Amino acid sequence: MKKTTTFDIQVKTVSEANCSEHWIKKSNRHKVQKWHVKSVFRNNNFKFNLPVEVTLIRISPRFLDKDENLPMSMKYIKDYIADQLIPGKAPGRADDSKEITWKYDQKKGMVKQNYVQVIIEEK
Repeated sequence: MKKTTTFDIQVKTVSEANCSEHWIKKSNRHKVQKWHVKSVFRNNNFKFNLPVEVTLIRISPRFLDKDENLPMSMKYIKDYIADQLIPGKAPGRADDSKEITWKYDQKKGMVKQNYVQVIIEEK
């Protein structure tokens, strides 16, 4: 039987590809994203057997271009989730593992509704 885990990360995501903001603002957003991912994993004590399929669903009032901007908007969330699934690798390196398959989707949310729904399914 496949184990499926679903949880929400209460963060706003923006496309990192089209973002021309001050580096401190960008850095603070990345720190908040990392904190939220780590706290979800810490509070729920998740254990997963690799390989897994991770689906990241962006819930927001506006849609992003699904081919380029959607994956870029969740770059740091992806990195931090991968670091939790495969601990011990250098920061930002665990997400290229062949043990993790990544999928992206987006759904329309209400005004000021911004979060990422994460679905992790063991294969």
